[in-house]
Amino acid sequence: MSQPDPTPWQADAACAGLSPAVVFARRERQAAPALRACAGCPVARECEAAVAPAESWFDGVCAGRLWRNGRPVKPRSRPGTAVSARGEAARPGTAPLDDRAVAAQLDAALDAALDAVLAVGGSPARTGGDRD
Repeated sequence: MSQPDPTPWQADAACAGLSPAVVFARRERQAAPALRACAGCPVARECEAAVAPAESWFDGVCAGRLWRNGRPVKPRSRPGTAVSARGEAARPGTAPLDDRAVAAQLDAALDAALDAVLAVGGSPARTGGDRD
């Protein structure tokens, strides 16, 4: 079975030759080639309109941004610019908060939790607060 021909804007997309694993990556590091491609893509607006990432709970790169569960992922800060949640620099004598390490730990914890739910045959969907 062959895949349908892409629409004209898809053929012009800067990411057209990239692996789906890169385009639909959930992490910034894996998605970096797609993010770079999007930076100069001539059809970014058409892509965002067609994908509608916020409405479709999209995971991956669309229109120059990384999306996770339909929400744009805030780009990570550059090394050496770590600040506290209140925007303050780390106090002298304390190690600065490493945003990348914290984000990586959170991603790993979320992935592990999802794997655990799926391993027992559960659903990753949220459940309501009904209790007997």
